Amino acid sequence: MMRIIFLFMLCCSACAAILGTFAPNTVAAKNHAQIVDLYLKPQTKNLELSFRIENCFTPKMEEAILSGVETTFKILLVMEQKGFLFFRDKFLNISLEHSIKYDRLNNEFQVTLPEQPDKILTTTDFEVAKHWMSRVEDLSLIPIWRLEKETEYKLRVKAELSKVRLPLFFRYIFYFVSLWDFETNWREITFTL
Repeated sequence: MMRIIFLFMLCCSACAAILGTFAPNTVAAKNHAQIVDLYLKPQTKNLELSFRIENCFTPKMEEAILSGVETTFKILLVMEQKGFLFFRDKFLNISLEHSIKYDRLNNEFQVTLPEQPDKILTTTDFEVAKHWMSRVEDLSLIPIWRLEKETEYKLRVKAELSKVRLPLFFRYIFYFVSLWDFETNWREITFTL
C-alpha cells in the first residue's frame, strides 16, 4: 500500500514539474495596461466620465483579433460616498463591455460600445478600431440631482480582458491565450460638487 502511495506521489510531482515548465508564467503574461487621463466633468444634468486604457493591445492579441477572434474589454465602475468602510453609500456599480470583431470577408472591424448602444461602429482601419476600444468619452454616469453638494465621493475604475470563448478550431492555434490577458489596477478619483 505504501508503495502505491509513494508511486502516486512521485507521478503527481513529476507531472507538476513537467506542466510547470510548459505552463505560461502568469506574472509575465500580465500586460502593463493602465487607466489614464481619467476626467470627470459635471454637465447641466449628468456627471460625465472620460478616460482611456493604455497598453491594452499586445501583438498576440492583435494577431488573434485579425484571425477573427471576438475580443471584449470589461470596464468596471464603482462610485461611492466617502466614509468608513462599512458605512459607504454605493451609488454606482456597473460594468461596460467594449467588443471588437474582425469580419474577414468584408475586411472591416466591428466595434460595439455601450456608450453608443444603437449602432455598431465599423472601420477598415485597425488603429481606429483600437482607438474606439480603448476609450470612454463623455459617458453619463449619474444625474447631478442625486449627488449632494459639498460631499466627497470616490469613483473607482478598472478594465480587464473578458474571458475569451474561443471556437474549437482556435483553441489549438491560440493555446497560450492567457499570454495576452490584461487587467489594470483600480484607478481612483475623489471629487466634490
